[in-house]
Amino acid sequence: MDRKLIDFLESLHNGVMLVDREGMIRHVNSAGCQMLGIKLNEVLSRPVTSIAPGSDMKQVIREGKPSLHREIRFGDKIFLVNRTPYLENGEIVGGISVFQDVTDYEMATRKLSQQELELRQFKELINQLYDGLVMCDKHGYITMINETYCEFLGTTIEEAIGKHVTEVIENTRMHIVLETGKPEIDQLMRIGDREIIVSRMPLREGDQIVGALGKVVFSDLRELRSIVERYNIMERKLDFYRQELKRMMGAKYSFDHLFADHPLMKEAIKLAKRIAQTKSSVFILGESGTGKELFAHAIHEASPRAENAFVRVNCAAIPKDLMEAELFGYEEGAFTGAKKGGKPGKIELANGGTLFLDEIGDMPLDMQVKLLRVLQEREVERIGGTRPIPVDIRVIAATHRPLEQLIKEGKFREDLYYRLHVFTINIPPLRVQGESILAMANHLIAKLNRELYTQVEGLSDRVKQVFLSHRWPGNVREMQNVLERAVQLAEKGPLELEHLPPYLQGEQPTVQGESVSLDLEAELAKAEKRVLEAALKHCAGNKAKAAALLGIHRASLYRKLEKYQLLAE
Repeated sequence: MDRKLIDFLESLHNGVMLVDREGMIRHVNSAGCQMLGIKLNEVLSRPVTSIAPGSDMKQVIREGKPSLHREIRFGDKIFLVNRTPYLENGEIVGGISVFQDVTDYEMATRKLSQQELELRQFKELINQLYDGLVMCDKHGYITMINETYCEFLGTTIEEAIGKHVTEVIENTRMHIVLETGKPEIDQLMRIGDREIIVSRMPLREGDQIVGALGKVVFSDLRELRSIVERYNIMERKLDFYRQELKRMMGAKYSFDHLFADHPLMKEAIKLAKRIAQTKSSVFILGESGTGKELFAHAIHEASPRAENAFVRVNCAAIPKDLMEAELFGYEEGAFTGAKKGGKPGKIELANGGTLFLDEIGDMPLDMQVKLLRVLQEREVERIGGTRPIPVDIRVIAATHRPLEQLIKEGKFREDLYYRLHVFTINIPPLRVQGESILAMANHLIAKLNRELYTQVEGLSDRVKQVFLSHRWPGNVREMQNVLERAVQLAEKGPLELEHLPPYLQGEQPTVQGESVSLDLEAELAKAEKRVLEAALKHCAGNKAKAAALLGIHRASLYRKLEKYQLLAE
């Protein structure tokens, strides 16, 4: 392999891997070996899939098309990866993978601070420029002006900023540029008894005019243009790092990721959207696999806290003796093995954002007491700490366990339950959603077709019967796994019984007249809807009479009619 190429790759800070046309590893630079925790002599001439299962490098080499901005998990690290064909003399001879470790968001934070420092330095530099410079917002009010221009105008930066440009600069046309959106370059302008050359340009974001920039041209116009361009680049970089921080610490899903066809599911999403705009705590109840975490992410993403952290804690997965340190953090020297400098807990990391307590029914009682104090006092104290730290968090809790029963058994604190129980979202299990199960299946098939490049066209009649009769104990998660397997086996056309897992192929659904399941909750819902329809028909649509006939309050009748979408009747 070319020595110059290897030397060049070794000089890079990003990880780089070269593979030949057969997908065999030919070189990994030192930065890449360090990131991946491997030794070069151990991976040379091995298939790339041996260290990166699922890699699409062979497809990149075969099709000659790059695979960009892929997020790959390797061990406990996450990498951003770009894979492109490697050409010599116009011929594809292999592939090159460039990757970067983005696990530690603190690096992005440091870069953000550095960019903000550079931006402040550029503002200071602009202030010291010999040429005059002024910037205003879309309404014509000055947002920035340098000291040179202020001296020329006989004012100060403090006096000028915030005033309309016409109040500060004689004969200005900045407000006209805002109206027309057309730049005015190298124009003659008189201020007092002096004539100067100025340029005025609108500032745009997309198709929208967001302000205007005016500059006095004294000598070297090219230098000033270069500085302004660097200033704009700094702002774009800042936006990039802000987005990176939000991606690493924010929610991954929004309400667009939730699918609803059944009225109960639509009602749950409608309530969640309303709740998102509030600051109150939320309880999400639902069986395993119904999408409780998806709802939590979506509520955070739609809330005013969306720009801040979304911190997830699985109360069932953390050992009891580590729970306090994980939630509350600790100070240096608090216990043997404590990290130097201490460590903030999950509650502290969620400050300004949302704390999602998944499976809260499994939280130990002693932690429940401490969590209740945090919610009441809005402050947290690290293990070994001497002072409380104020926190502003919104708590979303989820569980599949019956908390009321746990309270009776003394396994969950009643005061914490009512502290969290401001809003409750009940996510219906698949087995009560009737024909909507088929709509969910078709939605997932379309999604899998896009991800797996398949052409499956829905379910056969036999598979539909199986899906409607199966109880789906794993809910949407189970259906996702079943369909992911079936879609890859079928590749195209409708899914047949043979494509399903063996445990579903063995089910023998029976349908006689109206389908009846063994799910009491589902059958009661069907019966209640039929009774409501009969009462409305008997009372000719008079809801007051129908409520009296059924022996329930009119408000209760309206809630039930809304639940079953019968209000129009």
